[in-house]
Amino acid sequence: MTVYTPGEDTYLILEHIKGLELEGKKFLDMGTGNGKIALKAAEKGAEVTAVDINPEALEYAKDKAREKGLENRINFLKSDLFKNIEEEFDVVVFNPPYLPGEEGLGDEEIWRGGDKGTEVTEKFLEDISGYLRPDGYSLVLVSSRADLQALDRFDFVFVEEKNIWFEELKLLKFD
Repeated sequence: MTVYTPGEDTYLILEHIKGLELEGKKFLDMGTGNGKIALKAAEKGAEVTAVDINPEALEYAKDKAREKGLENRINFLKSDLFKNIEEEFDVVVFNPPYLPGEEGLGDEEIWRGGDKGTEVTEKFLEDISGYLRPDGYSLVLVSSRADLQALDRFDFVFVEEKNIWFEELKLLKFD
């Protein structure tokens, strides 16, 4: 497996997180990948759980946390979405694999969200309510290249968007 290299999607989320009040909040970075989102939340005072299915990504993110002196503010956990999670959170952020594509193209575990591009996101959203505190919410990144109509059954609002040359990235908020 490969560790996800931060791109426009990660930076869109990071820009949004900069404006959030996270001091003392329980924060879940689902699919932490390179750990940048978890690190930013920890820097802002959140009690962070960083989750990934990829042990290589978790080790990479742990190393970055140690370098920044944040290893005591972040709990790293290997899990396939919510499989090994037992807590509730104030804020859950997910930058999922969100592009549509066929299996077998290489490194698809970090970019392929299923045939429509939304299957991983849909599975996440079907389970999220059991992991949010009463006033909690989730931020999820999606791409215009995916079949976004598949997400219409979920209640969300658009928070931010960014156009890049081949797609439009959208940050959605789910309560």
